[in-house]
Amino acid sequence: MEGGEVREQPATHIADPGKEARSAAGIPVVPVFDGYRALAILGVVLLHVFTVSGVVGEGESGTLAQINWGLFGRAVEVLFVVSGFVVFLPTVARGGRFGSWTAYAIRRGARLLPAYWLILVISLVLLATVNLEADVPMPSAFSALAHFTGTQLPASMFSGDVAVGFFVNPPLWTLSVELGFYLVLPFIAAVYFRRPFAGLAIALLVTVAWDLFFDNYYDIISLLDLHPNAQDAFRFMFNSGAQLPAWALSFGLGMTGAWVYVKVSAMEQTANLKRQVLVVLLVSVMSAAVLAWINGDYLEQTRQSLWVSMAFSVALAGAMVAIALGPTGFRWPFANRPIRRLGDISYGIYLSHMLLLIYLGDLLDLPRDGTLGNLLVWMLAVIPASVVYGYLSARFLEQPVRRWARQFGSRQTPDNKAG
Repeated sequence: MEGGEVREQPATHIADPGKEARSAAGIPVVPVFDGYRALAILGVVLLHVFTVSGVVGEGESGTLAQINWGLFGRAVEVLFVVSGFVVFLPTVARGGRFGSWTAYAIRRGARLLPAYWLILVISLVLLATVNLEADVPMPSAFSALAHFTGTQLPASMFSGDVAVGFFVNPPLWTLSVELGFYLVLPFIAAVYFRRPFAGLAIALLVTVAWDLFFDNYYDIISLLDLHPNAQDAFRFMFNSGAQLPAWALSFGLGMTGAWVYVKVSAMEQTANLKRQVLVVLLVSVMSAAVLAWINGDYLEQTRQSLWVSMAFSVALAGAMVAIALGPTGFRWPFANRPIRRLGDISYGIYLSHMLLLIYLGDLLDLPRDGTLGNLLVWMLAVIPASVVYGYLSARFLEQPVRRWARQFGSRQTPDNKAG
């Protein structure tokens, strides 16, 4: 099975400090998950390019629409499964020992916050200096504070003063979800390790309860004799589907997947075990493909059917873990060097792509009439620029900060260097 040896590279190269430390500490590094992250972020970029360019509009049908909403529209879910898997994997590999909370907080903060804060600053500078055709206003001090503290998503439920991403970078909503998961994990990691399937069942119940509550929101608040005004109620419901509880199942699937990966990897690799992994792989891939096609009709946030959505999530996570455990040929599309290098710079790509879409589209007056030729124009304008930004962010900000954080954290807790 796949382990993952990562060689130390010079600081002038793009190399993930976390993977280097995990490899040195004997914690598995699973290369296909780098590929999943890279392809998922590419899917998010394509989702937004397709929609902003007018190739696929809301409510449209057809093959491109099915692909856009059913495949690219679910790419964020891949990112949350990857986060659950990767961040929980060290706990599983250490037999349920989470390690130092201080070192964990330093590492996770360094991983997420500096590049995120930089894109917020860039967004504010652009808003202050470049006039968009849509005349986007400068955010309030409260909105800016919510963004810099990573609470913009829950704040948007309760305040109409908070527009996620300052109207020009809406994909930043996922940062609130990731930060929420990072905060919750230390409290549940040890218990989840002991009962991973019970933990997964609880995650499923959280997602179901959250979705059903907001599906029946008006009935419930009427029973409680509450009467919010229509604007507040709509904002509360509209923003509910992006909050952390709505994605609890995705993170839980990633965490349980990490437990399964470590346990299966430790087993004797008999022909029967390999055959079982292959069966799970084929069933999961086929199920995920069918369910993605069903989800391809434009549904509210591509998750209107809760049960189809959850079935897809299970199939997706099953396929991801089975590929990681499967034959080399199945892993190669996700674990080859170019796609893994793209994964190493993908955070900056994600953070910058919508900002580039909006400003390049406006300043260059890119066409929005939805032809395939114009789609190519948008892709050539946005994707290379996003990749360049991702490289520069990783090379000059993310990598140095993460190396410093790992060294600082190891000095504080010398027995906990990986994670």
